[in-house]
Amino acid sequence: MDRKKTVLVVVAHGDDMEFLAGGTVARFVDEKAYDVFEYILTDNSKGSYSLSAGELRERSVREAEEAGRVLGLKEVRQEGYPDGLLNEEHPNVLRAKIMAMIREVRADVVLGWDPFAPCEEHPDHRVAAMALLEAASFSSIPLYHPEHAHPPHLVTEAYWIAKRPWSAELFVDVSATIDKKIEALLKHETQMELTVDGLRLEAETLGADAAPFQDAGPEGCRRLIDMGIRSFCAAVGEKAGMPYAEQFRYEKLGMLDRILGNDLVKPDF
Repeated sequence: MDRKKTVLVVVAHGDDMEFLAGGTVARFVDEKAYDVFEYILTDNSKGSYSLSAGELRERSVREAEEAGRVLGLKEVRQEGYPDGLLNEEHPNVLRAKIMAMIREVRADVVLGWDPFAPCEEHPDHRVAAMALLEAASFSSIPLYHPEHAHPPHLVTEAYWIAKRPWSAELFVDVSATIDKKIEALLKHETQMELTVDGLRLEAETLGADAAPFQDAGPEGCRRLIDMGIRSFCAAVGEKAGMPYAEQFRYEKLGMLDRILGNDLVKPDF
C-alpha cells in the first residue's frame, strides 16, 4: 500500500535543490501530495561578483522563501552559517542540527548532496552531504541526542544529487514540472545573476564570445537560465528516453529489504 511520505531536503545553499531536483520536488508535492521541507544551511553571502555580503544575506532569505512557495513546500528553514565556511562548524554539531530537523518533521525521505560523488569542489556541499547521511542513518537511535525535543525517527530513503553523478541510476521524468522548476530557480535572482556573470567571465577568459552574457539585465538573465536549464535537463533525459529529467543516486537507508530480500522501499518515480 502506498503511504504518504514526508521529504526533508537539506542543502548548503538556496538554489542547490532547484538546480538539480526542483522538478522532482514539484512532483512530490503535486502528484504525491507529500509534505516537503527544506533546510538551507548557509547564507549565500559569497555568491556574487557585484553585491555586498549583507545584500546577499538579506535578499537570499527572501528568494528562498519565494522559491519554496512556488514549489509548495511546507517550510523553508534557513540556518545562516557563513557561506563557504560550513567546514568550520564541528561535524557533530551540524549532524545534531539536521538530526533534530529529521525528528521534528518525521522525515521518511531525505534529499541532498551525495556524500560520495566524485570531484565535488565546494566545501559546503561536501560537509552538508556527510552531515545529512550521518544524521539520517542514526536519527532512529534514542541514545543519539536524547535531549532533542522530538523523539527518534527512522529515515528509509535518500535521493542524492551531484554535479558529477556517481552510480546515479534513477532518472525522474520532469517534463510536466520543468516550467515550475525554472520558475522556482529564477526566484533566486542573486544566484542566477552570479551564474550569468560567471559564464561571462569564463567566456572572456577563454576568448569566446561573451556578448550574450554582457549587460543581460533581468530579462536577459531569465532567458539564459531558462534556456540553459532546459538544455541541461534535456541532456539528462536523453540518457533515459525522457524529454526532461533529473538524475539521482537512490539509496535505501534501512536494512529490512537488504537482509530479507524484500522490496518494501521503492523510489516514487
